[in-house]
Amino acid sequence: MSRVSTFWFIFFFIINFLQAQDARENFKFAKFKYDNGHFQESLEFLDKALEEDSLYVNALYLRAEVRFELGQFYNAVLDINRILKLKNSNAVYTGNYYLTRGKSFLSLKDYSNAENDFDKAFELLSDDPNLFYYRAKLSIARNAYNQALEEIDVAIQIKSDNPDFYSLRSEIKIKLLNPVPDSDDYQSVLGDINVAIALDPDHPNNYLIRSNFLKSMGEVAAALEDYNTVIELSPKKEEAYTSRGVIKMNNYEYRSAALDFTKSIIINPDDERNYRYRGLCYNNLNNFADALKDFTKSIDLLTILLDDSAEKEPVKNTLAETYLLRGHCLNLMGNNAQACRDFLMAHNLGIRKGLNYYRKFCGIY
Repeated sequence: MSRVSTFWFIFFFIINFLQAQDARENFKFAKFKYDNGHFQESLEFLDKALEEDSLYVNALYLRAEVRFELGQFYNAVLDINRILKLKNSNAVYTGNYYLTRGKSFLSLKDYSNAENDFDKAFELLSDDPNLFYYRAKLSIARNAYNQALEEIDVAIQIKSDNPDFYSLRSEIKIKLLNPVPDSDDYQSVLGDINVAIALDPDHPNNYLIRSNFLKSMGEVAAALEDYNTVIELSPKKEEAYTSRGVIKMNNYEYRSAALDFTKSIIINPDDERNYRYRGLCYNNLNNFADALKDFTKSIDLLTILLDDSAEKEPVKNTLAETYLLRGHCLNLMGNNAQACRDFLMAHNLGIRKGLNYYRKFCGIY
């Protein structure tokens, strides 16, 4: 080798070495951010690491996990695809690669590919509790609740201190057992939720599961306490505001309920329920102008949802009911012509009492 060739060889070796060092430094920062739940910052460091070394398998794998946490499921699949095509990928972790891609497919509702990846992962990770956890989720997506219960039971047998496993099992039992108050099934569901909360007392989702369950069992006061806890732990948890608002509305606390629905609307302005519920509160407070605005907004959102929904009947029924609500509001405002049109719209959407209201209030039209 000539001196010139030797020089360029050493030069490129040093450049590649320095790039690899930079990539590994960025990976360390990314891992630290990931472990602390700062996923967007972790992603930024991983992008830098892969700019320095595009074949850095550990960075690709961690980026797939980060993208999964950020809801970027398709990109997570792409990262795992790149790893599986590389000859230098570590065969020891192949099961983890399939698991990550499988759970990403599951989130994309590509259940066939998810199942294929979970099967491949099982050949290499037959004792990984997370694999059984996500296989349980796949079974839930397919409404196979008995199978889901078997899968999550195995996950808990392998690792008995994971709160997510117990909260998922409680949700499976609710679907499978249809518990009634004070029954053995009720105690079984509540027991799992309580274990999940004991293992992770700062996780708002566990309280949300328990509050929804308690409300369904008629234990409204206890449910309300849990909704308050959810909001304390996670002030942007819109579902908690909506559910708490419904309880207050049913207790005739219309002003306080309307405030909760408003907070939920600020967080998520596309959920029609909050406009419909707030409209009811305003209507009961004789604030008909604001009630009319909310009912109209709910109708607009439901109409869009009806066009996009695969299961149209429930949306259609809710839309019809909202036309009835707006019709009543318009009638109270003295706008009988528009009220009558709304009653007919409700009837045309399948609610018979729409025609009854039309006959009662609209005989002259």
